[in-house]
Amino acid sequence: MNSSFFITLISLAVLGAIAYFSAVGFRGAGKIKKTPRNLQKYLPDDELETTHLDKTLSVAVVLASLLTIMIPLYYLGEPARQEGFVEEFEDVSVERGHHLYEEFGCGNCHGVDGSGGAASYVEKRSGVSVTWVAPAINNVFYRYDDEEVRYWLIYGRANSPMPAWGLKGGGPMNDGQLDDLIEYLHYFQIPQSEELQQIEQNINSSLLRIENSDLQVESEINKQNELINNINLAPERLPVAIEAVEIVSAILARQNGIDTDEDGLFDSVETDISVYSESIADVLGTAILNLNPDEEESIPGRKDASVVRGYLSDLETSVINLGILTDGYDKFMEEAEKGLAFLENAYEQKLWLIDFQDIADSTFDGDYDKATRAVGIFNAYCARCHTAGYSAGAAYTKTIGSGGLGPALKGGRVNIQFKERADFVDFIINGSVNGKGYGVNGVGGGKMPGFGAVLPQSDIELVIDYLRGMTPDA
Repeated sequence: MNSSFFITLISLAVLGAIAYFSAVGFRGAGKIKKTPRNLQKYLPDDELETTHLDKTLSVAVVLASLLTIMIPLYYLGEPARQEGFVEEFEDVSVERGHHLYEEFGCGNCHGVDGSGGAASYVEKRSGVSVTWVAPAINNVFYRYDDEEVRYWLIYGRANSPMPAWGLKGGGPMNDGQLDDLIEYLHYFQIPQSEELQQIEQNINSSLLRIENSDLQVESEINKQNELINNINLAPERLPVAIEAVEIVSAILARQNGIDTDEDGLFDSVETDISVYSESIADVLGTAILNLNPDEEESIPGRKDASVVRGYLSDLETSVINLGILTDGYDKFMEEAEKGLAFLENAYEQKLWLIDFQDIADSTFDGDYDKATRAVGIFNAYCARCHTAGYSAGAAYTKTIGSGGLGPALKGGRVNIQFKERADFVDFIINGSVNGKGYGVNGVGGGKMPGFGAVLPQSDIELVIDYLRGMTPDA
């Protein structure tokens, strides 16, 4: 049998089926074999009024009773279900916020747990690369409300490493993502009791910074001198680094030899690279490798092969960096010398110094401890905004209260803004409210945080007395 036979058989079957259904249709046209149910006569009254109706009504009563019970029960459980949905939505939002916190590297500056950290930043006045103090944000809602935090996230903080994150500020996050991030910030806020326990530590840290400022600035001057030296040596080091990359690459490319420790490096490779690394270490300032051909890990925890690959990568990076310094030698040297001059001038002026005894005598009736604590609180909680350059380090710090992100407070300025001490106390406790007036002709923008939840009123009043007691400017 071939395929044509099957095709013919199928065709005949189809034609037969069409003919049959057509004939059935014509025979039944115009006739109704069975009366539709909606046109049929229903049961007679004698039958309806017996057990059939009773059963139907009984079922209806049972169903109605069940609905009567179930609807209130469902209603009573609705608030709990709604709360469950709210918790579920919040949990999902927190999880998304956590991913955003990690994806955009918030923890790189503010700490994985939001406890604070540091960020690299080029200080604008000096051109020096500094370690900028990034504040803790695991306590931010004790000072700001959600909308104020949203503002800082959207627009960032100009003249600091904090970039804009919201679309309106030119950042990458939409409103929904900002909502999720704020939910996550709420999630890892520390208890208020823990925040209050840190007051003494914060005060002591700020006072210790004043005490060690000379050493900090000396260290920065030494680093700047080292940078100038590296720039000066770059043209001399560049050809050595280029040759080093070629030599180390050639040594690694050897195809035969003995590999005693079976680490993928021939014994002669390990020996020759170790000797060569020592010969160029002084010139390039690179590491000296001491590889042992009998040990797979000459440095505990690192395979020798990995160490050598890393060493070659460092040499290649040196070639790039030295090339950049050599090509832009004049520009980099000018900037480095400008930075050094700035640091040396800062060290000479020592604007970070504070005469505690003078403050004690002029404001606190000679009470040295009160004066010290007042300055410690101000530097720990206020200076980041109200003392220029404070977050960049001691060398960049101007006179206390000189103003930065917030207005200058020195020289009796607060006495002009707040005629009454009580008004000033209330303002520091509650912070500014967007569009709400304060003091003399002040209009809040929501940027000034309230400190009533993080400092006792006694400490707030101590700082206020310190500011109000400052000698007016000439």
